[in-house]
Amino acid sequence: MTTIPEQGKVYIRTFGCQMNVYDSEKIYAFLQDRYLPAATEEEADLILLNTCSIRDKAEQKVYSLLGRLRGLKNTKPELLIGVGGCVAQQEGERILRRSSLVDLVFGTNNIDKLPEIIDERVTTGRKVCRVEEDMDSVPSAAAPLSRSGNDPTSLLTIMKGCDNFCAYCVVPLVRGREVSRAMSEILDEARYLVGNGVREITLLGQNVNSYHDPETGAGFIQLLEKVDGMASLERLRFVTSHPKDFSGELVEAMAGLKSVSEHIHLPVQAGSDRVLKAMGRGYSRDEYREKVALLRDRVPDVEITTDIIVGFPGEEREDFEQTLSLLEEIRYQNAFSFRFSPRPGTAAAEMDDPVPDDTKRPWLPELQEVQNTITAQKHAALVGEVVEVFVEGFGRRDNGKLEGRTRNNYIVHFTGDSGLVGRSLNTRVVRSHKIHLEGVIVT
Repeated sequence: MTTIPEQGKVYIRTFGCQMNVYDSEKIYAFLQDRYLPAATEEEADLILLNTCSIRDKAEQKVYSLLGRLRGLKNTKPELLIGVGGCVAQQEGERILRRSSLVDLVFGTNNIDKLPEIIDERVTTGRKVCRVEEDMDSVPSAAAPLSRSGNDPTSLLTIMKGCDNFCAYCVVPLVRGREVSRAMSEILDEARYLVGNGVREITLLGQNVNSYHDPETGAGFIQLLEKVDGMASLERLRFVTSHPKDFSGELVEAMAGLKSVSEHIHLPVQAGSDRVLKAMGRGYSRDEYREKVALLRDRVPDVEITTDIIVGFPGEEREDFEQTLSLLEEIRYQNAFSFRFSPRPGTAAAEMDDPVPDDTKRPWLPELQEVQNTITAQKHAALVGEVVEVFVEGFGRRDNGKLEGRTRNNYIVHFTGDSGLVGRSLNTRVVRSHKIHLEGVIVT
């Protein structure tokens, strides 16, 4: 029979968006009284997969990983394996039927119930599935405040869910309708983070523009103003902004608030009015272009990233070419692009006239080649320039170099020691690469 060790270890594998990253941090906080973080799956007593279902490929990765865990489970029968996040919310008990390895399933609104879900699995010996929805709360907000490590950056969720119901998007189905956290709670958490060494905060929401304080009715700009006023906070970022709700007032806030960084993620999804209408995006190509023009006029150094879907039902070559032309015009810093994959329960999954795979398959690399050229040109133009970099830590490439980010979201690698982490410093760009820039510190 499985038992919970007095001080076990938990390993969390996180898939998908920054919201899932934030939720994983909160899961650690909920479990901190009985589990320490494990460095590897092999040393864990509990393995949790925090999943993403925004695209079919992300969902398949989860089942692939479960298959690879079979050998570990066979050699360590007392190991508990749980699946949470959006796939769990969407699939529920079907996960238990599909994989005999899984002990517990918990939805996006049940992470605060994890300790009791684990207890139920251990005491009854039965597998547990909890995917109940509480539409009136943000469960991650109930987690104890805790800091693991000395990371100078942190995510902070301000709301959950989405009310837009874009035709392709599963978020309202797995995250629920929009619910905003009380501004007082958000500010308490922000003050805690800053007081514990965080110098850059990223505010998270499926559509941050729709935030409103349930206690006072204050909106997102008022929240930005409050957080911006915190001493010791150097940079403030936010994702994601829905273009239809991106306002001139927010542009003015970006231009006027000292800590708000000159970068925005503004997902366009398509460059064709016909496709945008079919997607239910609520704006036209020209309306999007006008908002970008206003932003670049008021915030001259701003860089913009975006999301793009190719091969949406009914999309034709002419529509796709309009997306390519928008890429050339806007000149995004980066574009996260994907082939359309129908998600269960969405309007697009039932649409007629799907684009054949052999038609849309070459569109994606064609689009990515255009964007890669634009990104390379932007990187090359910065060689020789001195840029301010906020040092986030050592890079993931294990090359011994520090990694930092400019205010407008360029990644810079350079040589330095750990004492520079959490500081802003000037670096001269000496070389450009596909994903990052290489620099030297300017004394």
